[in-house]
Parts: sequence; C-alpha cells; structure tokens
Amino acid sequence: MTEPYQLPAATVLAARLSDDVAAVTIEVSRQDYLSYPIAPADLRRSNPHELVFPFHQLVDRQGSRVVFETYGPELPLPAMGSVHTFCWELLTYPDDGDHDHCLLTWKTISADTGDRVGYHSAHGWVTGDAYREFIEQDALRVRSCWRSIESPA
Repeated sequence: MTEPYQLPAATVLAARLSDDVAAVTIEVSRQDYLSYPIAPADLRRSNPHELVFPFHQLVDRQGSRVVFETYGPELPLPAMGSVHTFCWELLTYPDDGDHDHCLLTWKTISADTGDRVGYHSAHGWVTGDAYREFIEQDALRVRSCWRSIESPA
C-alpha cells in the first residue's frame, strides 16, 4: 500500500503589501511540484485544511523559491518563517450560471448543481472527492508506480 499523498511544505521568506498588491516569497519543499502552471495556488494549514493566504499570479521563480502576487488581499499576510501546505486553489464555483466538469470524473461543478467547491488551476476544475481519491490517495498509482513508454532522455 502506498503512503498517502503529501503536499509540499512552503516556508514564507518575505511578505509585503504595497497599495492593494501583496508580494509573498516562499521556498517550496519539493521542486518537482512546481510544474507550470504554478498559480493560482494557496497556502493552507494542514489540519484543518483551511486557507492561510491565496496566490493569484506567479511573478518570479528561481528553483524552488517562488514569488507570488495577490491582488486586493482580504487576509493578513502570512508571517515570515511560517510553514504551511502549498497546493492548488480551493474555490467556490462562481455564481455565473455556467458550469464545468471535473477533469478526473466529469462530475458537474457549478454554483447551482453538482459540486459547488473544487480545486482549480489553469488546467480546469477537480472536485474535492476526486482530489482526495486520485491525487492525495493516488488511486491510479500515477505517482507510486509511474512508468513511461517513452525512452529516457
């Protein structure tokens, strides 16, 4: 049996607010997690899995050190030296009459029907249940037993 999926940790190195733009620099514990797109993303507490600070735009990257901007932040800046979980952005689906489908299960995600909250990235939406099953628990063994038919580079 595989170990449960562990999201990378992020250590806050700097945080500043100028007008209505927050700039936060973090060091992410696993550079392999930083495949594009990196933002939007969140800093979250591990237990309970609650939002600490959202990131809107990636503005700089040097290895595992990344700088994000957040526009019109509604939460206090994260404390320098604090360590949090770094992950995709968990959002409530916008109430715009539209809908999306989970990238992994095709379940409807909308403000009116189906799941109303999901993980979002530039690739699309994933329901909370699908995220737990396929990403955290690795139900398809993508991370634990990954194989490629392509020849190594």
